[in-house]
Amino acid sequence: MNYIYLGVICTGSLAAVGSYLFYYAVESKRQIDRILNFDSYAAVLQYHMEKAYEIIHKDRILVFSLEATKMSEVDFQRAAVDFTNLVLKMIGPKLRKEFVQLYGDEDTLLFNINEYFSTRYEDDEVRKKSIANLMSSETGEVDEITEG
Repeated sequence: MNYIYLGVICTGSLAAVGSYLFYYAVESKRQIDRILNFDSYAAVLQYHMEKAYEIIHKDRILVFSLEATKMSEVDFQRAAVDFTNLVLKMIGPKLRKEFVQLYGDEDTLLFNINEYFSTRYEDDEVRKKSIANLMSSETGEVDEITEG
């Protein structure tokens, strides 16, 4: 009787170990596939971040850009959080999980999304042109308008 019980325990343990090894092998292959296809993942994330930035820029940033002013830190943080939430909503739960797996954890994914927002905000061409126009109008210079 004890041998049968011991055999059942060993068989169950071996099945659990086998299942774990199979799961580990599948996940390792998926991670390698993610790394090999990083350009595709990056393009998908880039697309959604660009779309989200367009929406946030129009709703939150454009008014500051046209006035040639920077947002307050509170407004900037609020826009950054809204941007991040919008990107995550746009990619959906399945892609979010894939990107978390790709980057290693949620914090790294969020860091990369926020870094994109900060960089785009700092490189705001509308604000730069508004500042240039403001400076040139103060010095009496007039910008040439070219039709394209």
